[in-house]
Amino acid sequence: MALAGALAFSACAGGVGELEKKYTTPSAPCGISLPPELLDVFLPGGDSISVKPSAPNGGTKRCELIVDGNVSVRQTQTWWGKGESAATVAAAYDKMDDGQVTDDNRYLYSGTGAVGEATTSCKSPAHPDQTLYAVIQVFTPDRSDMGAMKRLITAYTKALAVSGECS
Repeated sequence: MALAGALAFSACAGGVGELEKKYTTPSAPCGISLPPELLDVFLPGGDSISVKPSAPNGGTKRCELIVDGNVSVRQTQTWWGKGESAATVAAAYDKMDDGQVTDDNRYLYSGTGAVGEATTSCKSPAHPDQTLYAVIQVFTPDRSDMGAMKRLITAYTKALAVSGECS
């Protein structure tokens, strides 16, 4: 009888629903413009959002979207050697499990992560023999959506290719 009561309680507790979003999703986290609705799919409810930029090495820039103190989404810009592929880059990052590669091999995306190759016209004097890649990782539990991730990585990669990162 006690077990039945506990199961009934946990079933009711699970149906409480998700937290409301009391924050506004930024439209240009770390300077790269994106429609907020593309990010909203992967962000949890909560009270506040902050954006934390970092540069862990000379060829990588990160932008973390932090909701109520927890990293929810990480966007990364990284330079890799020419001849690498989205699949090769994806192998170096978490959240790319069961990723699908687009027909043109520029993108790999899963429900919780993706990699996109900036256009071949994207050059940088600081990285003359490298190609710029965009990486997105979702750390929010229960936020997996392959279609939404494909739209997000495509938009992020295109925005990155026309940003100041490319000359």
